[in-house]
Amino acid sequence: MNDKVFEWSLTTLAALVLLWIIASIVLTIVRIPFIMIGWAIFIGLIVLIFGGGALLYFWGKDYMSRG
Repeated sequence: MNDKVFEWSLTTLAALVLLWIIASIVLTIVRIPFIMIGWAIFIGLIVLIFGGGALLYFWGKDYMSRG
């Protein structure tokens, strides 16, 4: 994975998590009862941490094999 792919992947992941959190807030305001803001934020952060960690792992593995 080259540097640009890593950069765009992490940016896209962060944008999707932010969209997930905003959508859950909007759906909670509209009163859809099965969406809770706290759980949505928690799930979004978990996805961001583990997804970002996986991207960093694969990028770092490729980066270390270059030299």
